[in-house]
Amino acid sequence: MKRRRFIQLSSLATLPVLLKSCDWIGGSTDFEVTVFTDIHTGHLLFESQNYPSGRTEKTETLVVGGGIAGLSAACQLKGKDFLLCELSDNLGGTSSWHQHGDITFAQGAHYDLAYPANYGEEVLGLLESLDIIEYQGWKDAWSFKDSQYIITHRRKSQCFDKGAFREEVLPKGELSASFYKLISEYDGAMRMPTRLIDPAYRELNQLSFIDFLKDRIQLTPEFIRGLDYHMLDDWGGKAHQVSALAGVHYFACRPYYTQVVDLFSPPKGNGYFIEKMAAVHNQELLTRHLVKSITEKDKGFEAEVIDITNKVIRKIQANNVVYAGQKHALKYIMPDQYALFASNEYAPWLVLNFILKDELPGPGYWQNEMLTEDETFMGFVDSDLQHTSEEGKRVLTAYYCLPPSSREDLRNVEANKEVIAEKTLGYLNQYFKRDIGPLVEHVYIKVMGHAMPVPGPGYLFDDKNDKRKHKHLTFAGVDNGRLPLLFEAVDSGLEALKF
Repeated sequence: MKRRRFIQLSSLATLPVLLKSCDWIGGSTDFEVTVFTDIHTGHLLFESQNYPSGRTEKTETLVVGGGIAGLSAACQLKGKDFLLCELSDNLGGTSSWHQHGDITFAQGAHYDLAYPANYGEEVLGLLESLDIIEYQGWKDAWSFKDSQYIITHRRKSQCFDKGAFREEVLPKGELSASFYKLISEYDGAMRMPTRLIDPAYRELNQLSFIDFLKDRIQLTPEFIRGLDYHMLDDWGGKAHQVSALAGVHYFACRPYYTQVVDLFSPPKGNGYFIEKMAAVHNQELLTRHLVKSITEKDKGFEAEVIDITNKVIRKIQANNVVYAGQKHALKYIMPDQYALFASNEYAPWLVLNFILKDELPGPGYWQNEMLTEDETFMGFVDSDLQHTSEEGKRVLTAYYCLPPSSREDLRNVEANKEVIAEKTLGYLNQYFKRDIGPLVEHVYIKVMGHAMPVPGPGYLFDDKNDKRKHKHLTFAGVDNGRLPLLFEAVDSGLEALKF
């Protein structure tokens, strides 16, 4: 291994810089690195031109996309005539997971929080029907029935900054007290789904979070750095890039400062919700099926779908379509609809799962927030705090939130996989104050080019279903004027069925 040589050459190179090239010098690692990416979809589209056509099939409703939004729609269609098509090998989208031997781990969205009772009844009802949540009267909130997956409060998180640890990302002091006092004015008003927020607060959607704050409190560079971390972590953009409504919602959507809010993180992350939703179906959910095009036909729609496994083009005619896939793909699938979403800005994410073959001494924290020279590095989640069935195995899952300008550079991930793993390992070594490289058995890298729509000023409440061209084609997903949250995704799927 040439780890010292690599660190000497690139210790000042952030991940966006590393991705600019595939010529970095990095020695072979002592562990295998595997990359998961859909970047080869273009090659599949080209290759499928030679696939034979299958018979034409008919269904009442076609659902495009097998993430949270698509599966939420499918749950409402239980017992009805529908088909769901998902490109990937497995359902989940940005809530995917993987298994290494007996170890299961999340490769995307990895937790959710208990819901106040004033959240949307339709989503709460669906999650209750799936046996996921239950009402707790003593908290006036909905929490999770599988309570073994609730993270112990005292070990939830800690922040690493400049070689030292502290409890929270935002530094404590008078500025922090002023900030939280300002945010407290909005307690209880930041509902979910966000479409339920009182119109009186929607003016906050028209300016940036940083502009909102600058008019009210005196900010310091250190405090802004902490705000940027939080906004990148949940919204994909910094405080000057996201709307004030998104920023205020982050801190005021739950009673964080008056009670302990249960944090739910199974080993599969939000894949737990995917499995619960998928379990109510059978033949209707089709993985490895890429929707190539959708056209109007006989007062309905006809979709050309690539059956990747059987290498055949299926033609599916449907009276209704729920498009719950990523909207950037509309430029190929339904070009006349793409203009509705052309202004969306997406933050790409990279997720690295470090599988440890030997024990890492000492208990950890679930979320380890890290402020480093690379602002795209979000830190890592430690499976040691999760309820798992594996003994002696530990997974450290590190996250990068990249700027939209890095999306084209993701094509270099495969060529740079060892370098990316080594760079990330360097951050983990800083945290643990030791070289944990000898403990690593395998590293998995998940590439998500359009992981998170950035809720900039004017983004929220702009539901494209109000402007759609086709009455019986609706859009679902958090990239339809929503915050990138599970509750929003579920609600979008339910709303999309109201043709």
